Amino acid sequence: MAAYHPDMVKEGRAQLGVNLRDLAVNLPGAFFIYRADDGKILFANRELLRITECSSMEVFIEFIGRKVKGLIAPEDYAEAVESCDQQVGDSDDAVAHMVKNPYFGEIYYVILSPKPDQK
Repeated sequence: MAAYHPDMVKEGRAQLGVNLRDLAVNLPGAFFIYRADDGKILFANRELLRITECSSMEVFIEFIGRKVKGLIAPEDYAEAVESCDQQVGDSDDAVAHMVKNPYFGEIYYVILSPKPDQK
């Protein structure tokens, strides 16, 4: 099965109708992207701001210090870094996936799982 080919007939193919920004911002879970080399958060969606009780991206950056380390409890940080470094990426609290980006180098896409009381 081919995912897409320019010669494909358009009828019968669904149009997505949303752009990537809309999709990322409105995901129904907390999502962020950070740079592997220095831990700098490059993107955070609205749900992450909501669960950290930040009213804006500026408040969020001030709250966490712009680094992923600010989102992780100190006692869990070493385990979280090891999990990402090993590309395990799947835990009770998060799923992470590392990719090589031509602009930022190695970056992680992370989706946080809500705690039972947050569902």
